[in-house]
Amino acid sequence: MSPQLISTSLNGAALSCEVSEQQIEAARYAVLRRLAPCLRHHMVRPLQPIGLIYGVMHHKLSAAAPDLKSVREEADKINEFAKAALEECVDMSTWLAPEPGVLAGVDEGVRECVGLLATMLHFCGFRLGNEVEEMPVQVQRDAMRMVLSAALLALTDSMTEPATLTISAVASPAEVTVSLRVSPVGEGSVDRYDDGYRKLVWRDVQALAAAEHVRLSRQDRLVSMRFAVETAPVH
Repeated sequence: MSPQLISTSLNGAALSCEVSEQQIEAARYAVLRRLAPCLRHHMVRPLQPIGLIYGVMHHKLSAAAPDLKSVREEADKINEFAKAALEECVDMSTWLAPEPGVLAGVDEGVRECVGLLATMLHFCGFRLGNEVEEMPVQVQRDAMRMVLSAALLALTDSMTEPATLTISAVASPAEVTVSLRVSPVGEGSVDRYDDGYRKLVWRDVQALAAAEHVRLSRQDRLVSMRFAVETAPVH
């Protein structure tokens, strides 16, 4: 397999290096391995109310004269939560087995990554701020998922003090620039979530950006990711 060329900017200086398919796969696995607790939580979240609803149904059915209309309503709720759980599981599985060519709105893609990582990073001492408003442009969904998630993990893994990470975006006809700005909080401490796996490093972000054809730059406390605008309809 031929290596791919990385062209990025670090602290204002242009960098060019090659990355192999093995490095790309290693970086992708590292991101997914770190995201595993978040993905698991999102997969089981719609299932959690079902046990409570079952308890309510059991209580109602134990009555001398059960209110069957009310019981049917509870059964409908279980059905809806089960459908939601199935949809969530199918969606989360596409992180592990991406569907080529699937697009997403920029605001939707950023919101998904923030929703997945915000709680975990909050417990570690970091706050995610999403300033991306609805935008009528689309990008490759897997590119957004992998590169933005990798950048968030690599940045927070390298920091020793709490900070706010603010995401914003600006669109042009050809590309969307998603910016990630780091603002130190100045107080508190970082509490690392340690599952025994390695930290993400900037080389991982570079490898994934190269694989997904995302133009990446990093200068001081600002990271910019430039995604190509796609014209096909969102799937």
